[in-house]
Amino acid sequence: MSIQSIEMSDRFVGMPGTMQGGYIAGLAADGIDGPTRVRIRRPIHPGDILKRTQIPNGSEMYRENELVLIAQRSSMHIEPPVPTDISAAKAAMHSDLPFKSPYPNCIGCGHSDEGLGVRIRGLDDGKHVVAVWTPSAEWGTENGIIPRELVWTIFDCITSWAIFVDPPPSNDNGLVTGNIAAQFFEEVEVGTEYVFQAWRAHDTDRGIICGGALNTANGLTALADQELIRTDGWGMVIPEKPLF
Repeated sequence: MSIQSIEMSDRFVGMPGTMQGGYIAGLAADGIDGPTRVRIRRPIHPGDILKRTQIPNGSEMYRENELVLIAQRSSMHIEPPVPTDISAAKAAMHSDLPFKSPYPNCIGCGHSDEGLGVRIRGLDDGKHVVAVWTPSAEWGTENGIIPRELVWTIFDCITSWAIFVDPPPSNDNGLVTGNIAAQFFEEVEVGTEYVFQAWRAHDTDRGIICGGALNTANGLTALADQELIRTDGWGMVIPEKPLF
């Protein structure tokens, strides 16, 4: 059995003091073919050392003897959507964010110089959030490919931001990532213009499922969904009304 040790870097935080959920999910999913779902069992923090072991059809990640993530081949909870019109997505990028950024130091949706530089905005349809992203060489491999854990990172941010444009019924609870899945049809490449879109797909007994898609002008590159779990006031704050 192969075991890989990975130290968590504080560059890849999401909520303060916590590793970004999509990033750690992408690390857990590394090397698994096809649609993969990752269950996040415990919050992970900068400085933690995780050990990744292979299991049938997936992997497990441990912090010392504590199982913290499980990644396995799985079906997706959503179908590919109609792609967002690229001109509408680009137009949305020119608008100011109408509320204070919830996590300014997040590697995905924050505005730190260390971040991925992703701007998320709402569409006029009141259902979708979008981001237009052309990844720079800083983030790519020698072959010009963007590591998939970085795409998982953006998917986690944009699918959770779907509640800002289309809030679920709220009872003053918070939301955190319970599980997140992704399926890649093409590699994400440096210098190519991509459009992310996300929407609230449907509610569940314990939270909501949001969908995400990544397209180029040539078609679908990747698909994602995540189940946001209701908490007792911790995590993403459910807005009482649309913020976009």
